[in-house]
Amino acid sequence: MTAEFQSISANGHPYPEPVVMLWFSAEWCGPCKQIAPVINMIEQGYAGALRVVKVDAEEDFELAHRLGVRAVPTLILLDHEKRLDTKVGSGSYAELTQWIDSHINLVA
Repeated sequence: MTAEFQSISANGHPYPEPVVMLWFSAEWCGPCKQIAPVINMIEQGYAGALRVVKVDAEEDFELAHRLGVRAVPTLILLDHEKRLDTKVGSGSYAELTQWIDSHINLVA
């Protein structure tokens, strides 16, 4: 297990979903607030296939730094072995689901 996954499952309970999406945001971030409803729809639509983990980039600066997060919102897809992809900035539901689908199909 890589360091990325150790910090994500630091509580000792790895996620059962095949893919985890880390959503790096900040309280002050306007685009993060705009994308929140889209992320909620994704979380509901991909239940069982994708776990969404919201990370405050300022509170968990060490993880953000280690993963190379330089702007918010940043979305990082991980499977149980490696980083699949990173998307910086907001996007529409269609854009984000297409991005997710292209990676979930590779994992499944």
